[in-house]
Amino acid sequence: MLKRVNHIGIAVRDLDQAIEFWSKMFGVETSPPVTEKDMRICMIKLGDLLVELIAPLGPEGVMARHIEKRGEGIHHVCYEVEDIYKAVEELAARGMQFANKEPREGAEGKIVFLHPTATHGVLTELVQVR
Repeated sequence: MLKRVNHIGIAVRDLDQAIEFWSKMFGVETSPPVTEKDMRICMIKLGDLLVELIAPLGPEGVMARHIEKRGEGIHHVCYEVEDIYKAVEELAARGMQFANKEPREGAEGKIVFLHPTATHGVLTELVQVR
């Protein structure tokens, strides 16, 4: 079902500072930031793996609450799947708990999140890349 690790999401307070850090320290190039709901996102390509930097747009929203509670750091691991709807169906039949069971559009394609209580404390994202 899981094809590969697609990306690792990292929560940051300030996206511009994080981009500058990654560029200066590691010499990487980043994609232009995009806004999705209540956050700004930037992708860094490292071989065939992506690092997703995610910053809240303000003091409210999912990422702002995450950083307030847990601080900056790894937010989630994302695995690529061939067919997101089939993956959701199979996992639901096996008793998986979802943070959101209905796939929605994300930065790279259709996404769904598995609840961290069901995945040993790791927020897990599945993506069907466009």
